Amino acid sequence: MVTTKSRLLSEAGSYMGSSSQLPGVHNSAGKASATRSRRQAATSDGKAKRASRARPQASIAELLDGEARYRVLADQTKDAIFLADGRTHRILDVNAGALQMTGYERAELIGSRASKLVAPEDRAHQRSRAVATATDRSLVSQARYRRKDGSLFKVEIQQRRLADGRVLAVVRGASQGALAEDQYSQMVARFDLLVATVDRDVRISYANTALSELTGWSLAELIGRPAIEVLPVASPDSENQPLSVEVWVRDLEGLSTSELVTRSGQRHVVAINATLLQDQYGTNVGAAILGQDVTQSRAAQTELERELRERAGAAAGIARLQPGGSTEETALAICTELRGLRGVDFALVVTFSIEGVTTVLACDAPEKIRGELLAPTPPVRSAYLQERAAMGPWVERWKERLEDGGYGTALAKSGLHSVSYAPIRYADRTLGFVVVGSLHQQTSDSTHDSLPVIAEFGPAASALLGVELHAQQLADELRSRLHEIVRSGAFHPVFQPIVELDSGRVVGYEALTRFADGEPPSSRFSAAWRIGAGAELELATLDRAIRIAKGLPSGRWLSVNISPRLLSHLDEIRRVLAQANRPLVLEITEHELISDYSSVREALQQFSPARISVDDAGAGFTNFAHIVDLQADFVKLDLGLVRGVDADVARQAMIVALCHFARNTDCHLIAEGVETRDEARTVKSLGVEFGQGYWYGRPMEADAFGRVPKTKVVAPRT
Repeated sequence: MVTTKSRLLSEAGSYMGSSSQLPGVHNSAGKASATRSRRQAATSDGKAKRASRARPQASIAELLDGEARYRVLADQTKDAIFLADGRTHRILDVNAGALQMTGYERAELIGSRASKLVAPEDRAHQRSRAVATATDRSLVSQARYRRKDGSLFKVEIQQRRLADGRVLAVVRGASQGALAEDQYSQMVARFDLLVATVDRDVRISYANTALSELTGWSLAELIGRPAIEVLPVASPDSENQPLSVEVWVRDLEGLSTSELVTRSGQRHVVAINATLLQDQYGTNVGAAILGQDVTQSRAAQTELERELRERAGAAAGIARLQPGGSTEETALAICTELRGLRGVDFALVVTFSIEGVTTVLACDAPEKIRGELLAPTPPVRSAYLQERAAMGPWVERWKERLEDGGYGTALAKSGLHSVSYAPIRYADRTLGFVVVGSLHQQTSDSTHDSLPVIAEFGPAASALLGVELHAQQLADELRSRLHEIVRSGAFHPVFQPIVELDSGRVVGYEALTRFADGEPPSSRFSAAWRIGAGAELELATLDRAIRIAKGLPSGRWLSVNISPRLLSHLDEIRRVLAQANRPLVLEITEHELISDYSSVREALQQFSPARISVDDAGAGFTNFAHIVDLQADFVKLDLGLVRGVDADVARQAMIVALCHFARNTDCHLIAEGVETRDEARTVKSLGVEFGQGYWYGRPMEADAFGRVPKTKVVAPRT
């Protein structure tokens, strides 16, 4: 007779030598085992496929409809992304992940056919899948890719046809598809196997230590105990008929899992396989039980499925996001989507200033905590957040810290328990972060466990807000530099003489600004006005020029540059001009379009007796009508019109026309940029009254003119 112990060891040995899948139930014919094995394999395969389809990475293609978002998101994902022409199948663009996966340089891929990467044996199949995207917008397939070094590797390809006919492909290693299932299988395999035998009366005749530890009964207490008390899965065919081992095993065969009852009444979910044991005559003498406690693994699987659902929900929320009319509107939309996640009681979008100060850009929170969340963050806390955000997403249980002062105390009293953060980045800068938190202990764990889902909003926020926040930060840096230039006076004026051509006498000076760092004045003033600091810079340079011009030789006028936009600061201009000790000429540049000349003329008339000069005639937007509208006293000929005038009949004719215009409108011409003797002779002969340029004198500091004897006249060279 075959002993129950030897049969038991044989079954256990067969199981332990297999993979992490539990063995099927064996009966004398073996049919039930095969059926169950196939059913379990199909179930496992279906789970793996569903897990693969539910993976959050699959939503990447859904997010790439916009080109601006495509660039930011593509640069931050580890998957390989290819953009190809839908007709020729030639590669139009790739991300960094594609270069790392294939080993090619970008230039080697752009313009190549996508089939270049597919193993020759797989090209026909993959070509048919690519053609299918003409009617099916989204396809998933597998193929073997060939790296630049010739090595082959399996990939999973998700193809999507975009609205403009191009094809977007997200490629990842094929092994990644079953990653979650593999992790689940490894987790299940680590549990100890439960082993027991029962006799014909369905009483336990043998049990191992794992069964004893799980149930709480000692081995001695288990032996002889009715198995139905431990595994209550079977019942007799009738009230008068005792339970048989055959019926008990039959009922177990109909279940993939069963409940195991412990000594304390606690119930565990176990995966059970039961096998009838027979003697040499074929008589059933008992059964062998092999099992595994899957309570924790089932909980883990449930948690995994929950996480996948949340990731899918997060992906759907990200897909709904669209740029708003302002960064604040876009940030608030992000907060609204975050607030809809499980366990999230409030959501913020926070930015960093160039000084490291945190500012709440948008907030979606209950009123009871809104004030505390919008309160200024202590410097120590701001410094910590900026340093930590550069390291990636993180989560923390809220604790009241001494260094946070009243800010931390107020948040602690509000009931704040857990906070999760996801950085907002652009280029090489961390610009801020999205943050969610919970106000209740029961939701705190949910927020803490949802970090992978919340972290996905970081790249989405980067795509939607990164460009504008980066531009704002650059503007803040420039504004800070300009404030420092004004504060420290890192600039000085120089003066260039203006000469009366008939007499060669110096009649005036134009004040020009030079910056200590060598930045060209035109670009610096333009940048300053662009970020709202133009008035501050222009008034500072104007003030210094007028004060230092007091040291110039007397009896000459001073020409200063004023932009039309500065005329909205009339009181400040009037205060600065009042310091002058000589006649003033206000030079208005025409490099920017003036939409309302009458308003500009009325503003300039308030500075009478200062005269008006229009700069750069012959360039930019200047024309005769503009000069008439401003009723200018002087018109400066642009150096582009003066340069080479001695050899250019067309330029000469233009200047003659301007001279005629000046005589009839009672204004005077100044030839700007005169650098040669021939240019000086020509403009004088054409009727121009005044000249300015290197030929008459370079821009110099005021004290340089003071060293020139007052009786000396700077005359044009002949």
